[in-house]
Amino acid sequence: GSRFKQALNDAWAFLYPMIPYLFIGVFIGAFIYGFVPETFITKYASGGGIISVFIASIIGIPMYIRPETMLPIAEALASKGMSLGTVVALIIGGAGASIPEVVLLSKLFKKKFVISFVIAILVVAISTGLMVNILI
Repeated sequence: GSRFKQALNDAWAFLYPMIPYLFIGVFIGAFIYGFVPETFITKYASGGGIISVFIASIIGIPMYIRPETMLPIAEALASKGMSLGTVVALIIGGAGASIPEVVLLSKLFKKKFVISFVIAILVVAISTGLMVNILI
């Protein structure tokens, strides 16, 4: 009982300070998902160039795309005119990093590591999106 109680106390002490940031991240993701129209996203990210892929990668990170919703979102955006490489960049950005995840990582690691992590996700999303646009 004592070890379990200690583990529970440690987990709560770790989680409690992060709760406001988790809610902020969920709120921002829900706001983008619910209130930013797809036409806005496709207007600024419908081309196959680096700018549209970069914008999609940036939009994807706070959006936090869950695995269950990846395919319907990708299909909807592709059918609205977004290039497949831009869709891939959005999906990689959204699945690779999210605001709650970045906050959690910042509690565990130094800021340099967290910044490196987010930059790595962006580089992978952008380069993969560009490769898909070139190949398809």
